[in-house]
Amino acid sequence: MRSLLKLDPNRVRRNYLGGAGIDAMHGLSSCKDSDRPEEWVGSMERATNPGLEVIENEGLQKVGSQYLKDLIDQDREFYLGEDGQNPNWKLSFLFKILDSAMRLHIQVHPTTQFARTVLNKPYGKLECYYILGARENVKPSIWLGFQHAPSKEEWKRIIKEQDIKAMASCFEEIPVQVGEVWYIPGGMPHAIGKGITMLEIMEPSDLVVRCEFEREGIVVPPPARFMGRDLDFCLDIFDYTEYSKEEIRAKCKVEPENIFENNSLKIDRLVGNKLTNCFTVRRFTLNGSTKVEHDGKFNLAVVVEGSCTISSGQETIELKKGDSFMIAAGVKELELSGACQFVTVEPGSSMKEVQ
Repeated sequence: MRSLLKLDPNRVRRNYLGGAGIDAMHGLSSCKDSDRPEEWVGSMERATNPGLEVIENEGLQKVGSQYLKDLIDQDREFYLGEDGQNPNWKLSFLFKILDSAMRLHIQVHPTTQFARTVLNKPYGKLECYYILGARENVKPSIWLGFQHAPSKEEWKRIIKEQDIKAMASCFEEIPVQVGEVWYIPGGMPHAIGKGITMLEIMEPSDLVVRCEFEREGIVVPPPARFMGRDLDFCLDIFDYTEYSKEEIRAKCKVEPENIFENNSLKIDRLVGNKLTNCFTVRRFTLNGSTKVEHDGKFNLAVVVEGSCTISSGQETIELKKGDSFMIAAGVKELELSGACQFVTVEPGSSMKEVQ
């Protein structure tokens, strides 16, 4: 069994342009925007792209000639620890690198409660952002929550008539900075701003309601707008609370929590169980060589700065900025060496709830 596994880039199509920032993270000499603006790290979820040509198993992470989930199923206890006791296990997060060449279409995702009680789905789509960078001459920002909240009936009219001026007037740009962590609750309308490269960690679903049907020539096809339902059904998903920018910052900007530090390594918890029981996100900042005890959980990770080597027993992987990798739950101790920063995501307790 492989304790450590360096993963190949896994680019996925979306209904917006971007990706040059991901190319830059990988150190490519030619960085281009395309319809593949996301890289899904270790994904065990198929991408849903209604209205586009079907690509079989798009989104699933491959490891050589097989898929990562099939590899894990060969020894669930080793790779997943106690979570592997459930033969119908489902990884409780989806981990992406995302790069936007344009402001994304305004959208919303259902809460977990709505997904379970109304849609009969195990997960909604709570999201968290870790801001990695912004393009030159761009002041990075997001749209998040209504700063000038419409009534439900007015919002219906705005979406139905595609009154984009009125739609935009419901929001104010909220500045973001490199290194910040943001929490996007289900039900809260939002849009990622132009020119941002980020890590995005979310509940493992593609449930999305798109309010804006066209931006910069990119048209969202009808099957991809309302989750296969109609507008009236989707209106109940939105949080119509009016939030000031200051209230959004207080509610949704997450402060990292230091949980370990020695002369060579600092570990900060970026997202924990106070926000979600689906996943935990940590940031490792390494400058030197050290050993650290592994926590017995399956981990997916991305190197966001520098380079390093990671060893477990006789296995060693060499990593640089942009590389993604997996750590098996069965690993007891890791040896780290280099000068780098990487972000890890591991499943939360909700993984055991999916039957």
